[in-house]
Amino acid sequence: MQNSSSLSARLTILCLLTLNFCLGGCATQGFVEPERPKAASAVPPLMLEQVDGITATGYAVIDVQKGQTQAQRRLMAIRASKLDAYRNLTEQVYGLYVESASQMGDLALKNESVRARVQGLVYGSRLVSITPLGGETYETKLALEQTVIDELVGTYRNPVKRERRTDTVTKAVAKDASPKADQREFIFNKNWFKKDAS
Repeated sequence: MQNSSSLSARLTILCLLTLNFCLGGCATQGFVEPERPKAASAVPPLMLEQVDGITATGYAVIDVQKGQTQAQRRLMAIRASKLDAYRNLTEQVYGLYVESASQMGDLALKNESVRARVQGLVYGSRLVSITPLGGETYETKLALEQTVIDELVGTYRNPVKRERRTDTVTKAVAKDASPKADQREFIFNKNWFKKDAS
């Protein structure tokens, strides 16, 4: 019994020494590992940039979009959120036209309607991000630089007048026309109108 117990004690000590030796090799002895740069947050890098101008956000729900498959509805939601962002961008640049009407009767409000519309040209915008929110909505952010805004507003306030140049076409035709073109004769055949004419 002593042989088996001393053998098991020796085996236990040997296992502990081996384990200590293996784990001791992993310990650092005064060596400091250089600090690695931390990964950026989950925010896309473009979101961290400062925009010299304006930003606009658009939203769209996936489930209300038309499409045969979920992937098609997802793409349509991305497109709809982008158009909503463009509408918001146009609204910020040009303003919003609001029309309101109210009907009163017996000193009480009977009917009220409010309509709003926006119209304008937007170019030079930059797509900042397209982000799924949850599993049912997409958010699109667009940015427009101040120089482009100034150009758009300046063009809106002072529109460029464009004239049609019809004189060029008529002069070119007049030069190429033959002198007999004005003296064309129309031959009228009375037999064309008769029923039995052949």
